[in-house]
Amino acid sequence: MIRGLGLLVIFLLELAVLATGARWGWSLDVPTAGRLLAALAVPLLLAGLWGALGSPRARVPLRPPVRYGFQASWFVVGGAMLALLDHPWIGLALVVVWAILIILINRTKNPNRSA
Repeated sequence: MIRGLGLLVIFLLELAVLATGARWGWSLDVPTAGRLLAALAVPLLLAGLWGALGSPRARVPLRPPVRYGFQASWFVVGGAMLALLDHPWIGLALVVVWAILIILINRTKNPNRSA
């Protein structure tokens, strides 16, 4: 049950990063057309990267350490965008919650593993 709940929360965090990308794109100091383009392009770029490299069904399968590195970078970018939107603590919380959940999920995969 912990694993399922953790995966659900991680999925919601992924959606939050995509929404943050749209909000960050809209906040750029450019004309409205550029803001609209950025608000659409940033989450599409993030989603494409996640689908190609970070998701469990990624088109380019990565070994777990590399995949976790990519995922960590992806969430750090989301946290950085939140910080740029004047929400640094929420950005930090996003990254920390993701990291804790990954640790918990990996522990539930192999509960007999010693610390």
